[in-house]
Amino acid sequence: MPTSDWVIGRGLLGSAIISQLPGAVFTAPVTWADPSQSRDDLRTGLVTFLEDTDVDWSIYWCAGRGVTSTPRDVMQSEAEVFRGFLDDVSALPPEVLARGRIFLASSVGGAYAGSPSPPFTEETPPVPLSAYGETKLAMEQALRDAADRSGFRGFIARITNLYGPGQDLGKGQGLISVIVESYVTGRPVSIYVPLDTLRDYIYVDDCASVIIAGMRRLASEPAGRVVTKIVGAMDALSIGAIMGEMSRLRRKPVPLVTGQGNSTGQASDLRVRSIVWPELDSLVSTTLPAGLGAIYRAQLAAHILPSH
Repeated sequence: MPTSDWVIGRGLLGSAIISQLPGAVFTAPVTWADPSQSRDDLRTGLVTFLEDTDVDWSIYWCAGRGVTSTPRDVMQSEAEVFRGFLDDVSALPPEVLARGRIFLASSVGGAYAGSPSPPFTEETPPVPLSAYGETKLAMEQALRDAADRSGFRGFIARITNLYGPGQDLGKGQGLISVIVESYVTGRPVSIYVPLDTLRDYIYVDDCASVIIAGMRRLASEPAGRVVTKIVGAMDALSIGAIMGEMSRLRRKPVPLVTGQGNSTGQASDLRVRSIVWPELDSLVSTTLPAGLGAIYRAQLAAHILPSH
């Protein structure tokens, strides 16, 4: 069946999804700095997106600049924009809603930061330790509620630590990209958590592949169903192991500064194991050395080549 696709949010994940979707992807400008204007922009975009379309449609919500340390009021503003968008979707005619699927990017770290006994699965009760985690879970519930009352289908990906070329280091996340940047710029890496902290890292293109496959599979689910899946490599690594691998590849140690910082909402062990649609996990194939190499080449080009 042909589909019409709209990707909202063009950061690391959104851009990777766009690159893998077949055919043209709908675009609409959104003024994210102004919550009221962004709500209007999204409403206008929704009308245009569904204008004169009688095929299945998919919306990928990859927007949001929140991280674990983001203040509560900022996170709540992001959530309100999302809820408002769902209200506009829910007002569509039933025959249009029946053809729709909505994806929401959520967070393993946000959901399970306080959960005991890793590895965590989709059946593990979430225990958030930050406003970021609480808000992500509230957005998940908003999607479930809207789908249940309106009849569209939903897919929630609780994503592990995402990495890849082009990551926005200004958001205060993306440890792998920060480590690679230290080689390119010579600036030391500042680490504020123990080096034995365990995280699951998934390369962005692999993550996008799992999400797109999940959205396709969602079409066979009953109307109003929302599926929640952990999306990751299912292979946790310590921060020390990542730094050791980078040192091995580049044949020199990572310049490192350890110290005290804001680690609120951080868990020491975020191992995961997905038990929902586990066959999709075979789409995750990028090795850590390959991922590190791709980021290194991209950052080298961005920082050095333009000056020559």
